[in-house]
Amino acid sequence: MRQLFPLSFWILMFFILLFKSVFAAQGTVVVKNGGCDYFIVSTPKGYDLLEWYGGHDPDKDDVVVGDFERYGFHDIHDITADEGLRVWVEDYDLTSGDAMEKYGEECQ
Repeated sequence: MRQLFPLSFWILMFFILLFKSVFAAQGTVVVKNGGCDYFIVSTPKGYDLLEWYGGHDPDKDDVVVGDFERYGFHDIHDITADEGLRVWVEDYDLTSGDAMEKYGEECQ
């Protein structure tokens, strides 16, 4: 019985990490202007408008992964550069036109 607790704990941790990674969004930075902290990420569900708040500053065509398909601050990962960054999700699941319009409003 004493050995069951550690084994059960590790099995539970495995499924928690698996659940988290399965539902992480992945997308590609499609619009990024060096003079603006906002950028647009294309995902299978649509386009997301993110604001960079620190860490690695992603470049156009970088692939990012993380929980950026809900509002608020999130720590995500740039797979291309193998670096972490902090973002504010301004909006998500947008059409291309809506994303560009909102990006233009923020990066005048």
